[in-house]
Amino acid sequence: MTRQNCSGREFELRLSKGELNVSKPRTPTKQWAALALVLLVVVCGQSDGYTGPIGGNISVPAHIPKLGDKIWTAPDGADIPYTVAGKIDAEVTIVLVHCWMCNQSFWDRQLPALASEYRTVTLDLPGHGEASSTRSAWTVGGYGEDVAGLIGDLGLSAVILVGHSMGGPVALRAAALLPGRVRGIVAVETLHDADFKFEGEQIEAFLQAFETDFVATCRRFVDQMFVEEDVQPVIDQVLQAGCSPARSEVGTALMRDFGSIDMPAWFREAGVPIRAINAAAPSPTKIEVNRKYADFDAVLVDAVGHYLHMTRPDTFNPLLLEAISEILGGAVEIGDSG
Repeated sequence: MTRQNCSGREFELRLSKGELNVSKPRTPTKQWAALALVLLVVVCGQSDGYTGPIGGNISVPAHIPKLGDKIWTAPDGADIPYTVAGKIDAEVTIVLVHCWMCNQSFWDRQLPALASEYRTVTLDLPGHGEASSTRSAWTVGGYGEDVAGLIGDLGLSAVILVGHSMGGPVALRAAALLPGRVRGIVAVETLHDADFKFEGEQIEAFLQAFETDFVATCRRFVDQMFVEEDVQPVIDQVLQAGCSPARSEVGTALMRDFGSIDMPAWFREAGVPIRAINAAAPSPTKIEVNRKYADFDAVLVDAVGHYLHMTRPDTFNPLLLEAISEILGGAVEIGDSG
């Protein structure tokens, strides 16, 4: 486990088994390796989908949310399953936001570690898990509105958002909508480089691949995200959750939407400290770049892939608790650190 040296170095994805620390060959082509690297930076951290005002009207009922599985209905009628767990009378609530084509069960390995000190909320974003899939437009910004709306209706006033992959940009938008109520964001394998541009002919070819054959493209994409040797059950869980024909409309629309995100603005408008827990490779986390726009720091973990919270929870969970504690302990103003 290492802390990024803030060098902002260029990175080239290499495919040899030794350099990726993978014992079983996955026979990736250069095209699919490039796809994985590019989309890990973007899906994992760029939408005109945001339509609400910063600090928009969010209701705050005076009650403590009850434990258990529930359904919240978004303003557009989308039904969003969510689960409240952990310490019911905790002052701080940890809201965990899943990644592209995943669901709230992907956080199951973190809930026991959080339960003694924090209330937790997990949810299925529309078009994922058991949530509605009838929305007219699928955008990352729209998901930020969903998360903010749920937090508002639950009356939560001290929140830390934890977002994996696509959940990172979603958390940025939710924080911007909830000034004063979100204490910070823990980014998990996301928000690597705020200046990265999701554009160009090669990117367009990748997007067309998802639109042409979503299932095969999704499976190849997911396969590139694992470097660990002993995680086939996790791989199967990810493939089953997201790589099905029923998810193609949502998945391809979101891929298209990433290119419209103004990531530097989203970093700034979130207005809260961001602490990332990212894999050390293949996507470099450019700490100094991100610090231009937010109070940002990152811990990098060696020999893990994109789903490190699922494949290596014994390593990940203490880092998550440490990041939460650091945020609650106070953060520096932008420009005050290094």
